[in-house]
Amino acid sequence: MTTYTDTLVIGAGAAGLFAALRAAEHGSVTVLEAGADAGNPLPDWALYDYALPEDYYHRYLDLDTGQVMPQGRGLGGGSTVNSAAALRGQPWCYDSWGVAGWGWADVLPALKAIESDQQYAGRAYHGDAGLIPVTRLAPGPLDEAVFGWCRTAGYPGIEDHNAPGALGHAMWTTNRRDGGRWGTWAGVVPAARAAGVAIRPDTTAVRLVFDGTRCTGAEVTATGTAGPGPSRGEATEVIRAGRVIVCAGAYGSPELLLRSGIGPEPVLAALGITPVSVLAGVGANVQDHPWCLLNVDVTDAALIEGRPVSGALLRYELADPDAEHVEAEIFPWQLRPYDRASPPTRVAFTAALMAPRSRGTFTLTPAGRELRTGLLADGADAAHMVSIVRETAALIDDLAKDGLVTVPDGAWWQIADDAALAVACRRVAGTYNHHSGTCRLGDPGDERTVVAPDLTVLGTAGLTVADSSVLPVIPRANTNLISMAIGYRAGSGL
Repeated sequence: MTTYTDTLVIGAGAAGLFAALRAAEHGSVTVLEAGADAGNPLPDWALYDYALPEDYYHRYLDLDTGQVMPQGRGLGGGSTVNSAAALRGQPWCYDSWGVAGWGWADVLPALKAIESDQQYAGRAYHGDAGLIPVTRLAPGPLDEAVFGWCRTAGYPGIEDHNAPGALGHAMWTTNRRDGGRWGTWAGVVPAARAAGVAIRPDTTAVRLVFDGTRCTGAEVTATGTAGPGPSRGEATEVIRAGRVIVCAGAYGSPELLLRSGIGPEPVLAALGITPVSVLAGVGANVQDHPWCLLNVDVTDAALIEGRPVSGALLRYELADPDAEHVEAEIFPWQLRPYDRASPPTRVAFTAALMAPRSRGTFTLTPAGRELRTGLLADGADAAHMVSIVRETAALIDDLAKDGLVTVPDGAWWQIADDAALAVACRRVAGTYNHHSGTCRLGDPGDERTVVAPDLTVLGTAGLTVADSSVLPVIPRANTNLISMAIGYRAGSGL
């Protein structure tokens, strides 16, 4: 069976739903989503739970560490399974890319358009009419204690972490309404349906279809089963489209390109796939923000339950003679919302490096996916993480002296030697779940580039990639809002 739509969007996540909504202004739109749609209105668990049913995740394995790297699956994608963190990053994040049309002044209008800021809508750098509410929650007792330490340590208090250039301590900016996570499932799906967008959950794009180098649609299966192709007995359908926008995520997007003949020539040859466009950058440039968790217990669960997530956040920069704006984050959060077996007193103090130099790879082989994230592989990253962990430990020690937390005996971070602590940091480092960079945006003359400044895939026509995979360098922020903004821009053709 073959059907036709003016625009086919693959992936109904943070970027895909905004892309579909904007594209609906110009013609018919169909959105494919491998995951489920749990109903309309949203069930309460989709708004208020942090550990969602297993079907709402893709799980990718880091072959070097054995760690599982989760990605959102189902309507809303990552914006449905995340903690609703809503940071933009700094102006210099975007200006440093050096990509025409993607500096801070170019990106800011889309960031403003998607949001409705609940405290600072009247300011020139915020929006007041977007579909995503951005707010700051009231601090709980532990947050107030963290702020007290920050003041004593010399870190300034700020109003708004999304003010351009802001560094210091304040409550997280978060996309919530009535305390619930308000991502693109909650915020954009109703508007997209009202605009006539056809959303097809439980539908997997197997490969893109081409007429020469023009993308004319996709071959899909209505099974919801992710993988390299349909199993025996599964019916396939071809959806033809005037334009295809791939929004399948940092690993899903390069995987679909590779299965469709777009990628490094040796990879395509090993897979037995005829090349459509040979692009060495597909699957390269894997980036994520590494974090190390320093887990302690509060002496009174009420200290953290007043604000278990989206509480105090400290952002500051590290001195580095070889790089500018090496930003770090420190913040506490209660583990129990994500792990119901965790005691209510357990708190993770997070030490996160927001300007990593390390890079990894994602590819396909005849045996399957190969992901290596490379967290803290770069020596400078490991050294910076040591510094951030030591600052986090100083915060914890101060809170312990005040009787607010207890530190486990032999805590992994209690190592005097920096070299030994770097080894420990590499051992415990995990993902901040900000996977990005695998379909790099950039100058078409750069061999690393996969998509041009207008987000079209090099060497093809009618094909766009628009999600966190296009980020050439990961911003100093979670990738939630910038993914939405990328989709917003892609849907209107920039």
